[in-house]
Amino acid sequence: MVGLAGCAASPERPAASTVGCAEAVVAALPPDLNDLEKHCVASAGIALQCSRFEAWLAGWGKESRDALGGGDASREDVEANRIGRRCATAAGDADALLDCCRQGLHPSGR
Repeated sequence: MVGLAGCAASPERPAASTVGCAEAVVAALPPDLNDLEKHCVASAGIALQCSRFEAWLAGWGKESRDALGGGDASREDVEANRIGRRCATAAGDADALLDCCRQGLHPSGR
C-alpha cells in the first residue's frame, strides 16, 4: 500500500493520473526558462505536486522517448532532473525552486 501513496489523488494534485499530474506541472512552467532549467523546475514541481517517484519516472520517460524517437536525450537533462528532485526537498516556494535549480545547474555562478 505504501508504494501506491504517490499515485493517490489528493486536493493538491493537479490530476489523478501520473501522466496528467506531470503534464499539468509542465504546462504551468514559466515561459522564459532555458532547457536545463525546464528539466530542473519540472522535476521539482512534479516531485512536490505529484510524488518524487513520479518525478523520477517522468524524467527518465522523457529521456527514453527522446532517445528512441529522435529527440535530444542527454546526460545533462538527466542531471537537471536529479537536481530538481533534490531542490523539491530543500526549497519552500516557486522562487526558491528556481533559485535552487539555477545554483545547482550553475554552481560557479556562470
